[in-house]
Amino acid sequence: MKVLKVDVVLITKNSATHTPIFEKCLRSVYREVPIKRLIVVDDFSTDDTLKILEKFPKVEVHQIKGNRAVARQYGIKQVKTDWFMFVDDDVILCKDWFKIAQKYMFPEVGLIWGWDRVSNPHARNRMKIMYYLRKMDEYQLMLRNFERRGGTHDTLIRREAVKDIQIPPDLHVYEDWYIKTYVEKKGFKCVVPPELWCLHYLNPKYDLKNMAVIAELERKYKLRSSFEVLRNFALALPKCLAILLISGDLQACRDQWKMYAYTFLWRCLYARRG
Repeated sequence: MKVLKVDVVLITKNSATHTPIFEKCLRSVYREVPIKRLIVVDDFSTDDTLKILEKFPKVEVHQIKGNRAVARQYGIKQVKTDWFMFVDDDVILCKDWFKIAQKYMFPEVGLIWGWDRVSNPHARNRMKIMYYLRKMDEYQLMLRNFERRGGTHDTLIRREAVKDIQIPPDLHVYEDWYIKTYVEKKGFKCVVPPELWCLHYLNPKYDLKNMAVIAELERKYKLRSSFEVLRNFALALPKCLAILLISGDLQACRDQWKMYAYTFLWRCLYARRG
């Protein structure tokens, strides 16, 4: 199969500060992907992000204000290649990433997702308990997550599948769910090859402000039922204790508690308000 060149869309906002592996991420993308253009959608970074980007060829920087939904929508509109890639600023692609992905570019396929090997130790320790509870390996657990909410951290997308997409601008998160759902509604398949992955150094924030945004979007778009929120809160304490017992990671335990407790609190406040 002939090797294609693809436009790569990267969203940044002070990535050099917030993501210690930012330059390594870029080097892995240039090593593994035949880049036509690196389309950077930047939210007016004030650190060394743009300076680091100057080290690399074929870079186009577009500065706009907006959240992830706005940035991804803008990036899609700049794409000119038949296939394009979304990549996040906190991933390292596996060896032969594009060569592997290209094997799955069948006519019926509209999206190819590289699953993530979570490399943040606290996030990883939170996941360990799920291996036991669900009796799944790492790939199976990530596949389950993708089927529910999608993913864009290292993802190839057929441009035809999303050329008319209009991502709701309030999707500060879950814009990846919307993209996946849209591709499927257009009649294309989304595939997750077991041998296609990245190291993902994600650093999620579980403060009340962020979790309130997530909880509201889950409610609005019916991504998580009130029953699920209540069930998760009821299981929060035993799950946190299990995380602590298995890993000894107090930070992972705190993060798990905040995620469930803040989501539950926001739903309760919304119910009273309604």
